[in-house]
Amino acid sequence: MKYLGICENILTETNSFNTAKEIHGQTEIWTKAVDYFEANKEKVTAFLEKVGKDAQVIFTGAGTSEYVGNILAPMLNSMQEGDFRSIATTDIVNNPLHYLKKDKKVLLVSFARSGNSPESVATINLANKLVKEVYHLFITCNPEGELAQMATTPEYINNTLVLMMPEGSNDKGFAMTSSFSSMLMTAMLVFYNKTSAANMREVISLVEKERDAKLETIKAIANEDQDRIIVLGDGPFKGLAEELTLKVMELTAGKVVAKSDTTLGFRHGPKSIINNNTIVFLLLSSEAHSRKYALDILTEMKSENVANNIVTYSLKDCDCVKEASKVVVSPAVEISLEKAIFTYLIYGQMYAFFKSQHFNLTTDNPFPSGEVNRVVKKFQIYEF
Repeated sequence: MKYLGICENILTETNSFNTAKEIHGQTEIWTKAVDYFEANKEKVTAFLEKVGKDAQVIFTGAGTSEYVGNILAPMLNSMQEGDFRSIATTDIVNNPLHYLKKDKKVLLVSFARSGNSPESVATINLANKLVKEVYHLFITCNPEGELAQMATTPEYINNTLVLMMPEGSNDKGFAMTSSFSSMLMTAMLVFYNKTSAANMREVISLVEKERDAKLETIKAIANEDQDRIIVLGDGPFKGLAEELTLKVMELTAGKVVAKSDTTLGFRHGPKSIINNNTIVFLLLSSEAHSRKYALDILTEMKSENVANNIVTYSLKDCDCVKEASKVVVSPAVEISLEKAIFTYLIYGQMYAFFKSQHFNLTTDNPFPSGEVNRVVKKFQIYEF
């Protein structure tokens, strides 16, 4: 059996099997996640009706789990209905009164792979303590985790809903891959009124084809010698850019310096990071207005010859991206935000995996001496 084009025995020998399998097999996990959502749709609808439309929805998590919310908040606010915010658990725990208001009804949506991160539990406890009316939605991958167990206790039974991601989503590899994507897809189905289960099945079909079609292209790019990586994205793609840069830093054990930004924000100082050993990835928006600014920065960088490689991810093949060194195009018949997000995600995850392989690292555990861990080590949470 091959995963990401590599034989299972080779992946096992290089301690890279889990990550390759989890990236490769995401479409199967997503199909199960969509099936699960459809089976629980009435329960979800009833819970949201109980919460009410006047609640502020706060997406929260740490690291990759935070970036789920960073993608969701701008796309949901574009519906012009509801109040959606993404606030990291690491921020809430540190300064709770900066983010939680006593008299503001809140639906706290907690994203968690393991459900055991100290900040996740602490954030929930702070919300219960500081907010007069709070509801909880736990989207997690571990039925044995603290979050899943909390939801069954009397304190939470009346104001909490748990959406459990499919078996296999609780990644065994170091980096969050299928856990991140399944939580994101599920949350889109819950909150984004412009999508549906049928739409997500189209996304799954497209991504499965793109994974196989672009594998060698992405691998070739990853085998180049750049040690600085920039990922630029706007709106929801800003959060996706954050996730893709984190994947590169994690899986290369910091051998590659990776930074994300918006296309407009990049000019205001961060652009100084570029040198001749930098590769820039541009996540082209599915929205025409936003694409104009992305293409402007692309033309600007090309004319200045400031990066030796500029790669554009796009759902649309057009002359306007000819300024890029390389264009990775998905031939989507009908362009949508969901298709762009999940297609670019699989491109970026494959790049991070192959970049790790380029450095001959043990991708399932890039930090064998334990400097960084799959689940954050327990640390002191101070009473507030």
